[in-house]
Formats: sequence, structure tokens, C-alpha cells
Amino acid sequence: MARIDSNPQIVRLPDVAIPKKQVVRRLGYPSEDEINGDAYQIFAEELDRAPSLLESVGVYCLLEVASKNENRMTFHDSDFIIQSKQVVKLLRDSDPVVLFMVTIGSGLEDEVSLLFQKDDMARGFILDAIGSETADAAADRMHHQILKRLSEERRFSITPRFSPGYGDWPVTVQKDFLKTCGGASIGITVNDSFLMTPRKSVSAVLGWVKRC
Repeated sequence: MARIDSNPQIVRLPDVAIPKKQVVRRLGYPSEDEINGDAYQIFAEELDRAPSLLESVGVYCLLEVASKNENRMTFHDSDFIIQSKQVVKLLRDSDPVVLFMVTIGSGLEDEVSLLFQKDDMARGFILDAIGSETADAAADRMHHQILKRLSEERRFSITPRFSPGYGDWPVTVQKDFLKTCGGASIGITVNDSFLMTPRKSVSAVLGWVKRC
């Protein structure tokens, strides 16, 4: 395989739609029809204004595998190391490996904080749920559309994704992940507790598998 470009690539995601059904479920309702009265009025209003608070963007990089065993994977031209039996198992047939990060920006969560400061708890919880589900939708778009299309152009298929902090992959990898993936280029930071800011952000790894 020809050497790949491992430099981080920024992807604008202006058309990520708010996944209304998932927001409804996150709020604890079986369906939108079950939201009544004032709650529905607030829900409808926050859905209408949320798009103006979103600035969805992602970044990804491709890493060529240098070595691997059942617990550890290293990469050419990178200090990034994966130390996780579960992640290595997921990526066992993959080369390259893809790191990506997405965020919906800080505008929505700033507004949520302001609502909570005003004790407008119902509106704040609804807007927060919209943000969480839209961040996941942005990750889905990056994974299943952007990166899938790029992989298919090169005759690869893609694996499921895996995020730091799940299973046996510690969240302490987040700072190295941010540096390698170029997350700062889209406004993401990682604090000393290894949490991302903006909070409505997602980081994940997946693999490209060569088609026979």
C-alpha cells in the first residue's frame, strides 16, 4: 500500500440534523406524542432554536500500523499507542487505523449553562439532551458517511468505532488522542481529568479493512 497522508483533515458538518426521536427517548418519553402541555411547548421552541447554536465540525487522521500484539498497537510516524485488548481485537485486520473527533461547538452548552443559572431547568435539560444527541449524530455522520465513503474509494470497508473511556481503553489516552488527531484545530481541549471541552464532543477510533 502506498504511504498515506497522516496529517489531520478537518471536515465541516453543517448539515447534521437534530435526531428528534433520540432526543425524545433521552428525555424519558416513549414518543413525541407523550410530551404534553408546557413541556411540549418548550421542547418545540428549543428544537427550533438549537440549530442556530450548533457549529458541527470534525477532524480525522489515518495511521499506518507498525506493530501489534493482543494488547498493544503502534503506528508508523506517530507516538500514539493503543493499549487495550478490546480495541486491538476490533482493529486486528485493519490498516490503516482512523482516529476522529467531532464537536457541535460551545454555543449550545453555553446556553444550557445560562438557562441553569436562571433556574430554567426544564428548558436547560431539553436543550442539553438536544446537544448530546446531536453530537452523537455528528459522530455517526463522520463514521458512516464521510469515513465510509473515503474508505470505499480506496477499496476498504470500515469497522465499528470504539471511544476512550469504554471497556478496557482508559480515558487517560484522551490527551494523546487529541494531539495525534488534531482536535485543537476544531476547538477541542482535554483537561487534567481527561474530559473534553466542549463537552458535546466525541472521540473514537475505527479501522479500515482491505477488501479481498
